[in-house]
Amino acid sequence: MKTPATPRYPVDNRELALAADVALDRLGLSDGDAFLAVSNPELVEIATELAEAARGRTQNVRIQEFPPTSRDGEEPPDAVATAMCQASAIAIVTRFSLSHTQARIAATRAGARIASMPDITVDIFARTIPIDYTHLERVGRTLASKLTQAKICRVTAPGGTDIELSLHGREAICDDGDLVTPGAWGNLPAGEAFIAPLESAGRGTIVFDGSLASWGLLDEPLSIELEQGRAVTAAGGAAAEWLLQTLEAGGANGRTIAELGIGTNPGATITGAILEDEKAEGTVHFAFGTNTCIGGANQASVHIDGLVRDAMVELDGRPILRDGRLLD
Repeated sequence: MKTPATPRYPVDNRELALAADVALDRLGLSDGDAFLAVSNPELVEIATELAEAARGRTQNVRIQEFPPTSRDGEEPPDAVATAMCQASAIAIVTRFSLSHTQARIAATRAGARIASMPDITVDIFARTIPIDYTHLERVGRTLASKLTQAKICRVTAPGGTDIELSLHGREAICDDGDLVTPGAWGNLPAGEAFIAPLESAGRGTIVFDGSLASWGLLDEPLSIELEQGRAVTAAGGAAAEWLLQTLEAGGANGRTIAELGIGTNPGATITGAILEDEKAEGTVHFAFGTNTCIGGANQASVHIDGLVRDAMVELDGRPILRDGRLLD
């Protein structure tokens, strides 16, 4: 597996402190909250920064550290899941995503407000979190409304993507960083509108030519053939082989289409870290695997996103994105 080729720039303590404060603002952290930072050892610097900032707002602050899991969507240890259900505000700073796990779902049901930051770096943390959230709300809610109202979505791109999905009856979600309501959860950095397509209706070709979650920047395009919502073949070197193996490890439903998303964050760029890449304004991403926590019906123990560059998105024949640019 490759390590994401994320460029770094010097980050000073003031930038880190500002990003941490903004993240806690998005969670609405205040006196009386029980704050938990869930982290892997390699990301403890960010978790520690968040915990230090949290101690200025509440006395109940804890870091729960554990070795990384093996893939996005895999459950964490029981001790982590238990700690999450005991917290009222949580920052998940881990190598692989816990967003689509039963541990995260249980904590949400218990009322925790959760910011998930899988595979984040100090660079991404400092650069993409202190942004204009009013812009994210306006653009994201408009896109989410359009996706919700649509029946058929077609996505094409110069790299070879030509896919048709059914969105009928599904409700899109706006990820704009508003995590202050009990039970709210989402990514930081924020910035996308996404939806769970009907799992059995997708057909066509998806060509990931940007990046792939847990893999990084793609050296060559990764082409996936979709039939009845399921990835039947994948071609594109070692990344294609890794993708199919990882989806298979997630169970019988691992190859099923899970998500369509459109990025809205003007501060995000394509760096190889899917957390940031899928938020970059005008990018399109698809995911395979579990989607029950975003309005879908597919349960698996994996969720893998991939990025498509310069796409056109049409909803019921009307374009809303062209050449990576959002249209009014």
